[in-house]
Amino acid sequence: MTTGSAESSAPADFTSETARFRKELAKGRSSNQLALFDFLVERSLDERSPKEVEIALEFFGSNATKDASSDTGIRVYVHRLRKKMDEFYAGTYGPQLNIPKGEYRIVLVDVPEPEPAPSTLGMARRLLTSNPSLSLGLLLIVLGGFMFAAFQFWLVDTTRPNATMAERHTLFGTGAALVDPVITVGDSLFLAETEDQTRVERMILDPAIASREDLGEYIKEHPEEFYRLYDFDLHFAPEASVSAAWDVQEAMMADRGVPQIGMMPVSNIDEEDLRQHDIFYVGRLSQLGPLHSSIFAQSRFALPRFDRLADRESGKVFAATVYPEAAGREVKDIGYIAVCNGPGGRRVIVLAGLGDAGTAAMADLLRDPLGLLNLKEELGDVRMFEALFTVDSAPGRPVARNLIGVWPLSTM
Repeated sequence: MTTGSAESSAPADFTSETARFRKELAKGRSSNQLALFDFLVERSLDERSPKEVEIALEFFGSNATKDASSDTGIRVYVHRLRKKMDEFYAGTYGPQLNIPKGEYRIVLVDVPEPEPAPSTLGMARRLLTSNPSLSLGLLLIVLGGFMFAAFQFWLVDTTRPNATMAERHTLFGTGAALVDPVITVGDSLFLAETEDQTRVERMILDPAIASREDLGEYIKEHPEEFYRLYDFDLHFAPEASVSAAWDVQEAMMADRGVPQIGMMPVSNIDEEDLRQHDIFYVGRLSQLGPLHSSIFAQSRFALPRFDRLADRESGKVFAATVYPEAAGREVKDIGYIAVCNGPGGRRVIVLAGLGDAGTAAMADLLRDPLGLLNLKEELGDVRMFEALFTVDSAPGRPVARNLIGVWPLSTM
């Protein structure tokens, strides 16, 4: 379907704003970002926004159906473009470009100017002139409150570490001690389902089948599924895992002062990667892929199913809401962090959750100085460890992350 050019049919404000932002975007000299922006601007006038596979085909061509990293790459590009827009319009109001969550289109929104805060001096003057005796008492109470708040802030500030990077170095070795680090994103196998062995009815994602090896074991236990499920070597990475991995990548690049640190789907790593690189894993615990056996061989925990984590020693089972029944409801998750020896001899650093909320909370810990300090105090001199957290997320409230416990891991 031909829609016409964005310039010819878009409102004047939209056209002028896209031109202004494009000029700023061009300063970054990223041809991929410019190409994505131009594509989304053109398609934003369509009745429906383009699907992820359409964008992947635009950027990767026919290889998009074969390259397991193409869907992850598109989400990272869109995430970066959305962040650039946020930075470009930070602290301003009026017409602004925006990429709505869950959509691949650019829209123009009108951000109103914030109401000016009432003048403290004017409020005090009105109080004093209306009833001097009452106002003086209120003023003393207010001043006392300010002094108490300032004192409390001073107490907190003196205990808050002023170098988040130093804490990350101590816990994870994310500075010069890392050996050519690579970030891997958890992903799962997309399966083709057919009823008549001649055409694909649908593509499905089974939480219990994250890899080809899992599919092989499943077929052994359910031989009747042999002619129903097919592997086209397509993989799916949750958007939350990709966003969390991008946040980890930004923190690591800031620590090391390098322009880029590699990122790939965990299903793509091989034995050479495991020998040459320290690996960061970001994603769901059920999507560890080739890292699964190595991580849980050292752990005190087992993963009986995708939304359960069982303590082998105490028998306690920790459950999570991985797939909420409806959006906008409270979600309870489990977060997991580990620093351990990988199957290739290098370190593996795991920032994961049973679900998306846990994954995001563990990645966010890298930016939380007090959270890192508390974890460091629990660990003492331990260098290889695993830690477990409860994560509670609800609309309108900040995410609550609470440490359950930390356990040392063998360095052998």
